[in-house]
Amino acid sequence: MHLTQDNSLGFALTTTLNVLRKKFNSEIKKFDLSSEQFAVLKLIEKEALTPTELSNILKRDKANITRIVNSLEKKEFIQKKKINEKSFEVVITKKGLSNLQKAEKIAVDLNKKIRTILDDKEFECLIKTLNKIKNNF
Repeated sequence: MHLTQDNSLGFALTTTLNVLRKKFNSEIKKFDLSSEQFAVLKLIEKEALTPTELSNILKRDKANITRIVNSLEKKEFIQKKKINEKSFEVVITKKGLSNLQKAEKIAVDLNKKIRTILDDKEFECLIKTLNKIKNNF
């Protein structure tokens, strides 16, 4: 089979992600956040995590996570909590939590909009299918 824009899963996933990320980023910019930073804050909202744990959960390389963590620290949205000489955990601050909660309202609204496009069965199937692909790679 010859891949085209019409039959390429990679193209469909990438362009859909780009559209959603662009929309979300434009909405949460007022809270001094990007979608990547939002994801990190959301993960550490309830418990501290190390950069390695963040990298594993988000499927991002450590250099990218380091850049995000350093940016959030500079904005005072997180603090680094030393574990030992070589390791630290990332903890959300009150300022970070406040901005996360504001941005989360936008994330919920975006998810609701997607849910109006897909019925429950389609949505569940999409999530199941995407997780199946992710887990097999």
